[in-house]
This record gives sequence, C-alpha cells and structure tokens, in this order.
Amino acid sequence: MEAAALTPDTGVAAEMVGRPVCFASRRYRPTDSYADIACDKIRRGSEVLGASESEGRSRLALVRELFGAWGGLPAGEPPERACWVAIDGMPFEVSVAWADGGSELRLSLEPPSHPGTARARQEDGRAFTRGLVGRPGVSIERFLAVEDLFTDPDPRGYFALSHGVAWRGGHPLYKIYLNPAVAGREQAVARTEEAMTRLGLERPWRALADHLGGVHGVAHEPAALALDLSDADEARCKVYLAHTGVTADAIDAQSAVARDHTPGSFTRALERVTGSGGPGWAKPPVTCWGFSSAEDVPSATLYVPLIPVHGDDAAAHDRVAAFMCEENVDPAPYTAALQALTDAPLGESVTQNFLSYRGGPAPRFAVYLAPGTYRPA
Repeated sequence: MEAAALTPDTGVAAEMVGRPVCFASRRYRPTDSYADIACDKIRRGSEVLGASESEGRSRLALVRELFGAWGGLPAGEPPERACWVAIDGMPFEVSVAWADGGSELRLSLEPPSHPGTARARQEDGRAFTRGLVGRPGVSIERFLAVEDLFTDPDPRGYFALSHGVAWRGGHPLYKIYLNPAVAGREQAVARTEEAMTRLGLERPWRALADHLGGVHGVAHEPAALALDLSDADEARCKVYLAHTGVTADAIDAQSAVARDHTPGSFTRALERVTGSGGPGWAKPPVTCWGFSSAEDVPSATLYVPLIPVHGDDAAAHDRVAAFMCEENVDPAPYTAALQALTDAPLGESVTQNFLSYRGGPAPRFAVYLAPGTYRPA
C-alpha cells in the first residue's frame, strides 16, 4: 500500500502552537499564576467528583510541587510559543474519566519554558522526568530505554515531552508523553516500532501493524507514545494514532484487532458525537492503543474530537450527553464536571478537546478540558 502524503493538513492538530495567544479569562486575573489556576481547577474537579478534604489538599500541594518555578509565572503573559498540551495554548489540561462506576481526575502538563523554544521544552521535559525519581511508585527505566528515540538537537513537531498525573486511589500515577515526530514525521513510524521492540512489546505491536497493513501514511499516523512511569506489572504503554481522510467505518474496522473492541461502537460514537461519518473531519479522530507484554494484541480507545468540530462547549456537551444516554450512562456527572471547570457559560467557552470512549457492556468515557484562559490574539 502506498503511503499517503504527510502535509500540514494531515496528522494531529496543531491547535494554538505557532499562533499568538492572549489572556481572555472571566474567572481568573492576568496576575494569577499558572499554579494558581491549575490548583483552582483541581480543587473544583476534586469537589465535584467527591474527593475528601485531605485528598484535595494533597492534590493541590502536589500540583504546586510539580509546577515548580514556572508555576509562579503570571498567566497574563503567555509564552511566545503556545503550548500543545491544551487546545487554548496553556501549559496544562485537566481531564476527568468515568469507568466501572468510579471516577478519576487527571492533569497533563507541559513546562512553558519561556519563550518556549522546542529545544528548551525538550530539555525541561527531560529534567522534569528525572526530577520525579524517588516519588512513591515512580520508575523511569522504561523511559530511559527509549529516550534517545524521542530526543533531537532540533526538535520538530508540535511538542517535545509532556507529562501527566492521575489520582485514582493510592499513590498518584505519573505518565510521560513522547513525540514520535521529534525528528520529522517521516521518521515517526520507525521510531515508534523501535521503541516497541525495546520495550518488549513487539508481538502486540506487530499484531496491530499487520492488521492495518503496515502503519504508514496519514490514515493511521503515530501522534504520541505514552508510558506509565512505573515498574508495576500493570504499567502501560500507549500509542496514539491520528486518522486523516478516513471514514468512521474504516476507523472501526481498523480497531477490530483490539481485544476489547465492540464492532460498530467507534462508528456509532463518531457519528453521534460529531454528526459526521467522515472522512472530511474538522479535526482528525485518534485511536489510543494500550500494550502489555502479557497480551498478544492491544486494547483500543477512541478519541472523538469535540472542538473545533463543535463551535462551543454547549453544542459539544449536548452531543456527548445524548450519546452517553444511548450507552445507558448517566451524563449528570459529566455535565457537573464541565460546569465546574469552565470559566464562562458553555455557549461561550471552547475548552473540550476530545471525548475518549471504549464501548461494551460497561462503557468508559473521559473528557479532556483546556483551562479556557487563552484565545487567539
């Protein structure tokens, strides 16, 4: 199969990267720091999800620790190069997940490294990773095994490194997100394949690649590789594939190799939530593949784009809530979380990046929310 051309209009969306942004928040002041705003978001998210006061205090203390010196920078003075981790260009994003009758609050972050050169962010990200060593449950050995594949003297792509922390009971779980296109998109597949081999995941990776007829071109382009920074047996590796110029049915068929895929579920989610079956997506859908050395084939989760497919959070919310109802999932917790975390009426805010979804008897959902603090200048 001939690979489709890689162009600026294909692959993962750039969002605000490369565009000047300005401060435009109703809830926060320009003098509020990144850490101030992140802590307020985590406080609100913790409260709406029913976390205890002690859990909330622990989370806020951890956020300030993780942000460090850059967390004290005023959000009213955006970096020259907007961050990629959130669709408004801010250096962090909050997400909320619901599965198995429980909920989980998560925070992704990308040090802004004013003025924000790709090289500076790469080096700051590597230093941040090493700074996590010694925290309970943390191991960076798997990252070190593949670090050279995701490091370049002249980093390209929309991001270099970003990180995440998830609160799901017990010690926080830390993650790292790596850019396969750090040395150019034409090298993304080869670097991803080499990483999977080094991580002992060649067998399930090959099952996916063979099913897809080879991972190449923009129909399924590697956009990110994520690692749990843990040495636990259940530590995960994930590969995110962006899908340009393909239909919802094709994405569903590509996902049939997954051990947990329900046929037709991804088609239904894309059509119900976006209102389209593709292939002309305003923003490419993404599938996230979870790998384990104990499994011969990976799992699959669909990431349904929300903004800019929908013009505001209200329109996206109505589509998502209706789909949840179809899946026999109560949308009230999603609505409550969205209302708690946005800082403007839903009809005027544009914060929802993706809805992640896995079907089956007990569907799983997550929503990814930008702070809503920046807008295009």
